[in-house]
Amino acid sequence: MEKKLDYLSIVKKYIKAKDVKKLYAGTSEFSLIDIREIGQHTDGHPFFSISIPYSIFENKIIDLIPSKETLIILMDHNDGLSEIVEEIASNLGYRNIQILKNGVFGWKKAGFFLFKGIHVPSKAFGELVELKKNTPHIKPSELRKKINKKDDIIVIDGRPFEEFKKMNIPTGVCCPNMEIPLRIQNEINDKTEIIINCAGRTRSIIGAQNLINFGIKNKVRALENGTQGWTLSGYKLENNKIEALNLDKIKSQKSKYQNSANKIINKFNLKKINLRTLNSFLEEKTKNTFIFNVTANQNFSENKMYLKHAPGGQLIQATDSYVGVLNGKIILIDDGELLRASLTASWLKQMGFDVYIFDDDINYLKNFFDQKKKFTIPKSKIVENDYLPDFLKLNLLDIRTSHEFKKTHIKRSKWINRANLRFYNFNRNKDFLIIYNDLSKAELIYKDITSKYKTSIYFYKFDQNFKRLSEFCTKKETFMKKEICIDFVYHTYKRHLGNRSHALAYLSWEKDLLNHMDEEEIIRFKVL
Repeated sequence: MEKKLDYLSIVKKYIKAKDVKKLYAGTSEFSLIDIREIGQHTDGHPFFSISIPYSIFENKIIDLIPSKETLIILMDHNDGLSEIVEEIASNLGYRNIQILKNGVFGWKKAGFFLFKGIHVPSKAFGELVELKKNTPHIKPSELRKKINKKDDIIVIDGRPFEEFKKMNIPTGVCCPNMEIPLRIQNEINDKTEIIINCAGRTRSIIGAQNLINFGIKNKVRALENGTQGWTLSGYKLENNKIEALNLDKIKSQKSKYQNSANKIINKFNLKKINLRTLNSFLEEKTKNTFIFNVTANQNFSENKMYLKHAPGGQLIQATDSYVGVLNGKIILIDDGELLRASLTASWLKQMGFDVYIFDDDINYLKNFFDQKKKFTIPKSKIVENDYLPDFLKLNLLDIRTSHEFKKTHIKRSKWINRANLRFYNFNRNKDFLIIYNDLSKAELIYKDITSKYKTSIYFYKFDQNFKRLSEFCTKKETFMKKEICIDFVYHTYKRHLGNRSHALAYLSWEKDLLNHMDEEEIIRFKVL
């Protein structure tokens, strides 16, 4: 009898790809987690899988899957990593864990498509919006003529400011997508044509269609293929520009914006909730509720809140980076004018999410959320620059990204990713020096080493400005095979570096996403 129970538990532990696929069409909450590193994930993964690499697993899963009762399906490279992560997740309190049989290869063998790239559902949704709504666009050549003629136009870059600074269309100004309807009124007259761009396609399409849905009277168009389309046309971009629309908190004209919000709410049949309902959602411990501040300005500090910040445009663009569960609830909060929350909600609803707008005094949320405790290294274990030479005979583990390691690293150090740490045997008579620049990764590597070795562990934060560091480091770039660099996204990674073939490949990939979706995948999207 005991053997039979063991057999049953093993059978229950593994789930076939076809049974996971059936969950797509249901209403139960579940999460398909790709625990491989991000480079492996972007090389091919199921459509609705989310990426939580093993190297940062414990630090990400609680944000992406709040409820410990959620059905979690782990997917690996059929290399036994899921069994290790299952134990970790169980120790964190997650009670309903299954493993995709044969990992990513089981998915492929079942005849299901593996999607390359990142943020695939969001990108595919953008393509569907353009197809269904015929979102108007402008070719780079036409826009360039308008700029040269000084026509009455405004070019707005719908990306976050950090991305805008890297490269922008000449004359462009930065304003994240969901902020544009609130911020643009003082920048235009009735005849100004509005051009929305991003680096590629999705945020150009959503940004333009968002203004059209909002009901703006001006002519609005998306720049075809964004900054990549611009460079492919032979035109130069600007760099390090700081032109941006004001993103201060909304303090006046709230009633005006609330009226606009109500029109969006009615148009898309959106749902509003108050604090009492929000609390009732959070009391459902078996369900997942995600709460986001969707304003581009994350400063809620006067309320001493640690509310998760997800600017509306980015939440739509990279939903799988913020929400790790299908069929959970999403609550959106803004400054109280409701417009940004409503606009963002309108898109998330079309993407198939159960979304709500918080319509109550945000001051009620004071101290509502706890700040996450950060890992701190004891001072006695921190190696400062001046003392680095004294530690160079230890087991040297460099846990920075593989491409940072390739460029230069301390001699004798080994590049280690948490996923390959288990394959190494180190000198047990020597202490360890972890060379890092990401504290969250250092924390988990530290825990893994201490569970196996009974030696001291020291930490050195790689300081490329340390003048003497060069004498301890390699002088030329180290060759590493692509298959070893599992943490690097090779998928069209040169597209923003002027590489024409990579830019063309990326745009082709984006446009082709819909062609690879099957009925269970596309049925969740309902463009209104």
